[in-house]
Amino acid sequence: MRKFYSAVLFSLFGFLLAVAPIAAQTSATQSTTQIEQRVDSILSRMTLQQKIDMLGGVDDFYIRDFPDLNLPRLKMADGPLGVRNYGPATTMAGGISLAATWDPELAERVGAEIGRDARARGVHFMLGPGVNIYRAPMNGRNFEYFGEDPFLASRIAVGYIEGMQSQGVSATIKHF
Repeated sequence: MRKFYSAVLFSLFGFLLAVAPIAAQTSATQSTTQIEQRVDSILSRMTLQQKIDMLGGVDDFYIRDFPDLNLPRLKMADGPLGVRNYGPATTMAGGISLAATWDPELAERVGAEIGRDARARGVHFMLGPGVNIYRAPMNGRNFEYFGEDPFLASRIAVGYIEGMQSQGVSATIKHF
């Protein structure tokens, strides 16, 4: 049971670190220390049930709000290839195609474009990119990952994430 609570707290802390800059848009110049202090303050005031509630979404791709903690309702979207939810959107090339360019700057531009599209739809964070290293060639999701080379995949992922987050949309690394 202790491991479960540790996992819940670790996941919640990571999530709050990811969305703290979004929730505090009025102060874009906050230092990392200030953000960490704010996260610690929020965590100390949350009940166990509130922490658990943060681990799951509500109403199709939203994270519930907690007005008493000044935490807004956050909108998320799936799609490492673009904004999958909320109507028609631009679909980018699969991760393996992006990695085949060996161009982290291109990955950053792709991430920024997905971030702009997400931002225009009111999305706070994207569920992507997927960063699984290929282990089985028959994996049906390999198209969205950046290949079997860990170094190349990491460079492309960093560019993609920095591009997306430059638009004020948090990237959520998944499938690792």
